[in-house]
Amino acid sequence: MEIGRQIHELRKKKNITQETLASEMGITVGAVSKWETGCSMPDIVMLCNLADFFQVTTDELLGRHNRETFLICDDAPIIRNTLCRLLREKRFPCGAVENGQQLYKKMREEPPYGLFLDIHLGDGEDGLEILQKVKKEYPYVKVVIITGDHSEDLKQRAMEAGADGFINKPFHEGFFYEALEALLDTKPYTVEQKFGYGFA
Repeated sequence: MEIGRQIHELRKKKNITQETLASEMGITVGAVSKWETGCSMPDIVMLCNLADFFQVTTDELLGRHNRETFLICDDAPIIRNTLCRLLREKRFPCGAVENGQQLYKKMREEPPYGLFLDIHLGDGEDGLEILQKVKKEYPYVKVVIITGDHSEDLKQRAMEAGADGFINKPFHEGFFYEALEALLDTKPYTVEQKFGYGFA
């Protein structure tokens, strides 16, 4: 259940235990555990209380935060333009930036549902470091790495840093659309496919 995962990630980000959250909400530890394992979910009043406590919106808790908004971070104009065109063809709003500084500014203004992030940006910026920071600050944002580096070591490090998928450059439009479907959870996929060549 999406809300259980969101509560778990937000609790971990706040560095508090289930016991502490239960105490703050005036409920049992068992209730928190059931939320996080997907066995039950908070009622509408408790949902609002949780949103206030974690300082997020109820949409974020429900996994609906900017669901149809995407952001591209790549230093190559042709990649930014191509990905935005493909997203807009599917009627998904998107924005594009070329470096980490621009990305952080955009994220602070309005975090997207999904981020397509290049590994090797201009001025020596490391996409994996950016990925780690994004996942720490915005754990609910789905991140797909896009790169011309096809090494298995990079894929492994991207997975460990919290990437939700991996696309190799150059890519076929069909692979991108499969990655998009997987990101939206509308298409089942295996771990091998998630980080396989061509799509997430």
